[in-house]
Parts: sequence; structure tokens; C-alpha cells
Amino acid sequence: MSKKYLLIALAVLIIVAWWQPLNFGQTEVTIPGDVSAREIAHFLAYQRIVRNVEEFLFWLKITGRERNLKSGTYELHKYKNPLYVIGRLASGGKSEIVVTLPEGLTMYETARILAERGLVDENRFLELCHDEKFINEIGLKVPSLEGYFFPDTYSFSRLQNEAAIITTFTRNFFSRIAKIGLMDNDSLHQVIILASIVEKEAKYEDERPIIAKVFLNRLKSRRPLESCATIFFILKVKDPLTTSQRLTDRDLQIGSPYNTYLHLGLPPGPICSPGESAITAVMSPADVDYLYFVAKGDGRHHFSRTYREHMAAKDTYQ
Repeated sequence: MSKKYLLIALAVLIIVAWWQPLNFGQTEVTIPGDVSAREIAHFLAYQRIVRNVEEFLFWLKITGRERNLKSGTYELHKYKNPLYVIGRLASGGKSEIVVTLPEGLTMYETARILAERGLVDENRFLELCHDEKFINEIGLKVPSLEGYFFPDTYSFSRLQNEAAIITTFTRNFFSRIAKIGLMDNDSLHQVIILASIVEKEAKYEDERPIIAKVFLNRLKSRRPLESCATIFFILKVKDPLTTSQRLTDRDLQIGSPYNTYLHLGLPPGPICSPGESAITAVMSPADVDYLYFVAKGDGRHHFSRTYREHMAAKDTYQ
């Protein structure tokens, strides 16, 4: 065989090896939602799916698929060429079950949704949500994971266990709050608690910064928050199937640290998983001096500065 043909054969071998390299084994990886292409590249390099972060990003840009990578669970060969990996991530994971968590869900409601989709054992999932050691291992120092499953669309495989699914939720939570700019661990829990109350109280996004400020004004003046949403949370925890839409005077006297009619300050934890707009509202509240608000009946609220104004509004709208 001539030298020319040897060189051609060697070149073909190199191309084939690059395109379909030697089998270094497979590994299962889960790409979380709403992460950047560079974050995905670093994760793939860490998992030994790709050899070089910059090479992967180069081919991603060349192919124009920077915004086409899909979250999900994949079985990928180690040290595959970038084009193969990009193609797989653009086409979606294996046997995926897509779950959308809307804003305002409690972790109990989340557990039920996942159980109905056949992804978790509901009791085991909730046990982990209250397991202090597990919670610390995933980077949080809170009594439970209520409030820390960021509302988003997720893709899961039936091979993932409860711990892996919870880790996906919290990983996305950390990623999203970093983009929002909330990274102070000392204030994180307080922000999420108040944001969860705003999430449940405000139906319209333009009212959220105003409602956030009302609660902050009440906290500053050492008045109870008097949030109906916290009472509904207590009732939901007691009976997850409750459909109560109106509160009674008896409900307002329930002996619970979450009862913001009886106790000053914030409740001990969030009452749901707040979305980005509710968190942002707490971080950047409106510049108002209102201390009260009352529901109008159409999803919007009337805001008042004084108790007399508030009572007049209640007479008007209730």
C-alpha cells in the first residue's frame, strides 16, 4: 500500500475514532433545567462525557444549538465527540416524564403530583423533605424543604429516586436565585418565607411589590402580618384534601406558629414555593406606606394606610 493510501486510511481512522471513539463506557447524567450552556459544558466535562469545555462550546456555537439543549436524563458514552453529545442533548433524554410545578405549590402537593406520575413514593419523598441530615447535604440549613422547589418544568427518568429528584429541584433553586441576585444565606430563608406569602396573596404581578411592602411595613411597625394565606396553609397541612375558600373566626384562632393573626413576625417557614416575581417583589418592594389591603373579589386588592380606611374598604368589598 502506498504512503498516500496509508495517510488517507490513517486520516479516516482518526475521523472515525473522533466521531465514534473507543468505548469508555456509559454513564447516566441529568441535565437540570434553566442552566447556561457553559454550566452544562462544565458538568459534562466533570462527568467525563466531553474532554474539553471550550471545544464543546465551540461546536455548540458552530451548530447554532446554544439554546436547543434540553434538560433531562441521558445515558451518554464517556469522552464522546461534541457533535454527538450536542445532538443527544438537543433531541431530549430517555424515557422522560415531564413535570411542571406551577408557582404556589406546597411540598405536599408536589409529592402528590410526583407520586401520581409514578416517580416517587409519596411518604419517602416527604420523609426526605424533613430529613435534617439530607437537607444539610444538599446545601440548605432549614427545618424542611417547603418553599425550595423552584417552580419550573422538569424532566425525570423513572430510574431516578426520591433523593435525585429533590436534588434536581434544589439545584435549580440555587441556580435561579443566583440569577435573581439572592445569594445571602443569612437572609435567604426570610426572603423565601415572605415571598411565599406574597405568592399566595397576590394574583396579579403588578400588585406583588405593593403587597410585599405592606407586609414589610407591618413587620417594621411590629404589627402581626394577618395573612389569610398562612391560615389556609395550616388547614392544608392538617387536611391536604381541604377545599375551604373562606375562613371563620375559629380558623383565625388556630394554635400554630404559622398563624400570623396570633404571632408577630414571620412564620417559621415558607408556606409554598414562590416564583421569581414574588421573590423579586420582596427584594425590590414598592415605595408605599400602606399597612392594609383587602380583596375586591376580582383577584385585585384595595390598599389602605389607616385602620379606618381599611374597615371602610372591607364594608365596600366584603
